[in-house]
This record gives sequence, structure tokens and C-alpha cells, in this order.
Amino acid sequence: MIDCFANSKGIAHSVEDLLTTRQLQDLLQVDRVTIYRMLNDGRLRGFKVGGQWRFSQREIEAWKQEQQSKQELAGTLPSLGRTLAPSIKTLPLSCVQAIQGVCAEALDIDSVTVDLDGNPLTDISNSCQFCDLILATDEGRRRCTTAWKSVGNGQVHPCHAGLFCVSAPIEVGGQPVAVTAVCQFTGEAWQIDLSTLAADLDLDERDLEAAAGTIRLVPKETLPRVSRLLWRIAGTFSEIGEERLDLLSRLQHIAEMSKI
Repeated sequence: MIDCFANSKGIAHSVEDLLTTRQLQDLLQVDRVTIYRMLNDGRLRGFKVGGQWRFSQREIEAWKQEQQSKQELAGTLPSLGRTLAPSIKTLPLSCVQAIQGVCAEALDIDSVTVDLDGNPLTDISNSCQFCDLILATDEGRRRCTTAWKSVGNGQVHPCHAGLFCVSAPIEVGGQPVAVTAVCQFTGEAWQIDLSTLAADLDLDERDLEAAAGTIRLVPKETLPRVSRLLWRIAGTFSEIGEERLDLLSRLQHIAEMSKI
């Protein structure tokens, strides 16, 4: 025997057909306050059983279909199931900057996060004086931008100034949205023609030579550790981006539901 309830209009509903407020929240992916607001303004219909709100699942499904059809016909509101596209905006850059800074200080090298074209999204953490001179020039920034974006596979590679650079992709929603890199360090031997570099960048060779003493030395046996840590950091940034994308999508969904 199936138990039935009748609402205030005398319409019978089976127990299996009734949804609790919590179940309706999960179904519509909105919070309890939104459910009550929709009840108060007539967008949803429900009735109380033992002092608790209950909703007809069949009516809710029909209501969802009706709202979806209205949106498709109007062409002005996105569908309720839409997911935001992954992008740089899904990365909380203040959080990325903080983690990046800790990484740079721990490894005693520079760290920066850039977009897919190599343009910095964060301030450079723990930069040395030698690279500060280079980055103060237009040509130096252009060359560094190329170095930051050029590989992105976690392998150590030389930059235009002969220093080492390692970069790894940050992926959100299965798509690369940015690149995080560590650089401004050298191995046991560093050779660069300072005269040519200074001329290319329109810098004083003596200034570059004096600043070269601030370049960090990372022993060869330590380089694999640097690469591994960078991949872990890039993975952490990716996880943060995934969680923020999910949160933004849920907030967008709630906002859309509130407009209906």
C-alpha cells in the first residue's frame, strides 16, 4: 500500500513523489534561502507535512522543463547547466602570489607565474639584481617572456642570458590557462658574453658584471628536485583553479535560478 498526502488544494501525492527541502536544494543546486525566496514569490509550489515543507518531484521536473524552454526561446539567459569556461580568471592570483613567494624563498631562486603568451600575471618573487637590470629594458622583458613560455614541460632549459629556467603548465578543466616558472639560477658553470648581452640590451657592461654576483648557484644534483617541486606547485595551482571554477559555476547557477 502506498501512503498518500493531499496538499492544500486537495491534490494527492505519493510519499515516493515528495521531496524534502534538502533534496530540492540538491536537485536545483541552490541554497535553502533561495528555495524559501522562490516559495514566497510564487516561483515554486510546495506544502507542509508535519510542519516541514514538501515538494512534488513531478511538478518540480515539469517546472524545470518549462523554465528551460523559456530560456531557450528567449535566448537571453544561459542554460541552467552551463559551466564557466576555464580561464586565467579562475586563478586566485593573490593566493598564487603567496605560494609562489614561499617556493622562491625556500629554493632561493626566482619564481613567476605567466599567461600562455609569457606575460607575467604575478610579481616576480625573489628576483636577483642581474635579472632586474635585464627586465628593466624592453628587449630584456621580451626575451624573458619567451623563456618563461617556451617549454612548460618541467625540463631545465637555458634562457637568453645563459641562466636556467624551468616552467610547468597550470591546467584547469583539462586546459592550460597559465604557466608557472622558476629561473634566474645557474649550475656549477655559467658562461655568457656580457659584452654582447649588454650591447643587445643597451646596458652598461660594468653594471651587468657587478650584478652578476647576485646570481644563485644551484648544484647539478639539485636540479631534478627543483623540477619535481615546480611540478607539484603547478599541480597545486591547478587544483586551486579547479575548485574556484566549480565555485564560480555554482554561484552563477544560483544567480540564474534567482532571476527566474
